[in-house]
Amino acid sequence: MVKRYDRFEALKGVSLEVTAGQLVALLGPSGCGKTTLLRTVNRLVEPSEGTVYLGGRDVRGLDEVELRRGIGYVIQSIGLFPHMTVLENVMVVPRLLGWNKTRREPRAREMLALVGLEPALYAHRYPRQLSGGQAQRVGLARALAADPPVLLMDEPFAAVDPPTRERLQDEFLRLQAELQKTVLFVTHDLEEAVKLADRIGLMNMGQIEQYDPPSELLGHPKTEFVRGFLGPARTLLRLSRLPLEGLIEPLGPRSPAVQIPQTAMAREAFSSLLAHGGRELGVTDGNGQVIGVVRLETLLQAASEEG
Repeated sequence: MVKRYDRFEALKGVSLEVTAGQLVALLGPSGCGKTTLLRTVNRLVEPSEGTVYLGGRDVRGLDEVELRRGIGYVIQSIGLFPHMTVLENVMVVPRLLGWNKTRREPRAREMLALVGLEPALYAHRYPRQLSGGQAQRVGLARALAADPPVLLMDEPFAAVDPPTRERLQDEFLRLQAELQKTVLFVTHDLEEAVKLADRIGLMNMGQIEQYDPPSELLGHPKTEFVRGFLGPARTLLRLSRLPLEGLIEPLGPRSPAVQIPQTAMAREAFSSLLAHGGRELGVTDGNGQVIGVVRLETLLQAASEEG
């Protein structure tokens, strides 16, 4: 249990296990305890009851400074040091850990390239010379520089415009597929959680109402709060996690002019149908051959089913 300074409970009976290599999104309305829970992991908030284990070790038994240096932390406000260059910002944690310059500078350059910032162009710029999206990438590079096994991310993409946010999400998914970090990701955005997370912890008033993979959360809301929070968007979001393969029907005498690969998700097919004003799409295999069709009615039925 974690208490706020005003002595009201911020967290109540939370029990949460995160598997190594998974991205878990903490989702919920403002003030529900998401950030408080996140900050118990690196002891920025000390629990008054209960235990937080990291790699099987009670974090209270670890030196708090060393603990924080070993955990990547990315926040909405980024927190870049304005008087340091981009390269110097990325090298901050390796320098604190005692890495020599011949080790930390190549690592910082590698991380900048990894997040899509060419070191030759960005290494010697200052934060004021960056766009919001570029600054967020630098913040992510800095969090990854010392190769921490755990990343804590508190609404890291919330302060940028929607197109930039989508690009950052796509870039982060690519990085996570490559690096397989264990990530706790705070967001109030349902669509972001569904897109990024392996599991979602939906919180309400300091408690976890449901903790499940996105497809399970969307398909089987366990409480009225969960159902209400998901709202009408649940139907469309289910399609974003639903593979197209299971919805393919036999090809008729004529092949539809508009086609989509069988590896696509159902939401892509739904969007394509809306864009073209059709009622069915041809589905192609890896060789580009049409192997069947997917129909609008089938997609709508799959999106609305529970169970």
